[in-house]
Amino acid sequence: MGYDARVEPIDIAAVADDFDREVTATPAIDRFCSSSAWILAAASALMPPRAPFSFYSANGYFAAMRGVHAAGFPYIEPIELAWGLAAPLIGRDPAALASDVVAMLAARRDWQLAILAGLTADGPQRRALERVLPPRWERRRGTPTVRHVASLEGGVDGFLSRRSRELRKSLRKSLKAASAAGVTFESVRTTSAGDAAALYARIQGVEAASWKARDGVGISAGPMRTFYELMLPRLCLKGQQRTAFAQVDGRDVGYILGAVFENEYRGLQFSYDDEHATLGIGGLLQYHQIVELCGDGVARYDLGTEMDYKRRWAEEMMETETLVVVR
Repeated sequence: MGYDARVEPIDIAAVADDFDREVTATPAIDRFCSSSAWILAAASALMPPRAPFSFYSANGYFAAMRGVHAAGFPYIEPIELAWGLAAPLIGRDPAALASDVVAMLAARRDWQLAILAGLTADGPQRRALERVLPPRWERRRGTPTVRHVASLEGGVDGFLSRRSRELRKSLRKSLKAASAAGVTFESVRTTSAGDAAALYARIQGVEAASWKARDGVGISAGPMRTFYELMLPRLCLKGQQRTAFAQVDGRDVGYILGAVFENEYRGLQFSYDDEHATLGIGGLLQYHQIVELCGDGVARYDLGTEMDYKRRWAEEMMETETLVVVR
């Protein structure tokens, strides 16, 4: 299919629901991290000032922004490039959409470098781009990004059967110790912006008492705090938010925050009070969340980007990379 002359600028925030429906139909991408809740929050909290560069055609969306490098050259990049997880080409027909996007880029003279992240190396978007990119445009490959994903097939028993003996033993020990210490768990689901603010206040109460806040690597301050503050109301309003708290004597001592999108759970953050570090609260919160997700029939658990502990909780990997095009 050739270039669609009806390609037109679009405000992703104004068409977020339709955009997300198209995300669910797009093959071979990180769907949650390409969705409106993630990319719009990242654009506001984590990315430098840029100009809108998103377009819509009959074949889907090109979700991007335009900036100017300190060296003076203009560039195009995805709306979220803090981690490079979001795919800018959103459409169920990657070949037709790639043709539209490349034709649109070729017709404009206001960019010199285009960063196309979130592409699986052998996925349909990458193959389609390779077919239609002009030979005179230089192509460079960025560093791959890995996510660890666990199947929830077979429910909790099925999930545990695919974990190591050591992990199962550690969970049993932690469950026993937590029960003896009076630890309880509360699941919280909210569907309004007002409730989202109260929920985030509870999360921040736990975060402030954690080692992450002490070491400055959590979400208690700075751009990361703002990122989740902006994203959480969107998740709540869409019914995607999944949060659980661990409590001792009615006081929050741990939390886990994630979201469900297209029958897949994306883990976002978890933390716990340092006073209860020996109880294995982090692992217990993950286990509690998995029990809830299996009860809801959710199929997969995306633990997010590379960390050693995630290898023990997951059996699959999803890898995407960035294609850099130089005009």
